[in-house]
Amino acid sequence: MTLLRHALLVSLLLAGMDARASDSENASAPPGHRFSVYMGTAGMAHFSDVRTQGGVGGAIGLRDTIDERFILQADMQYLLMIGNTVGLRLGAGVQRRGLYQPAALLTLSTMLGEQLVFMTPAHPFPVRHPAVTLGVSVAPLRFSMGKTRISLLELGVGVGSEFPGLGLSCRVGLVEVGLSL
Repeated sequence: MTLLRHALLVSLLLAGMDARASDSENASAPPGHRFSVYMGTAGMAHFSDVRTQGGVGGAIGLRDTIDERFILQADMQYLLMIGNTVGLRLGAGVQRRGLYQPAALLTLSTMLGEQLVFMTPAHPFPVRHPAVTLGVSVAPLRFSMGKTRISLLELGVGVGSEFPGLGLSCRVGLVEVGLSL
């Protein structure tokens, strides 16, 4: 809980410092690409008949916002709890313009690392390939002020193949703070 409070305090301070300068810059800036770096905390898990993988940890990523409407992003997460796992995500989506910027994205996620493996008649050998899922993420509580973006909740779900069978992945992002470059 203390980490959440510190992250919110730092993001509000950054937003306040950048608000005046960025508002005048954005008023005269032509539409186009706006690159930003973001960090956050999240939980991510993959469940199937043959494996369970995931955990809770930190994330860092790079986002390109095109014309303040379209989003392209890539991030990496280091997760603990069910071993050591790395989650990689690519996403593309849309957001609302203005101070309040909820977003929806189509995501491709991969999880690499330690996992709990279950042997079944359909899978008599351990699964060796990464867990890959295609899904949707929504971020209903995103705000932008100047060069700073804050997201307080992101929910995602995805489906992937386990050859044969399906796996389900879910992701809950708690806090994300981004700063435009």
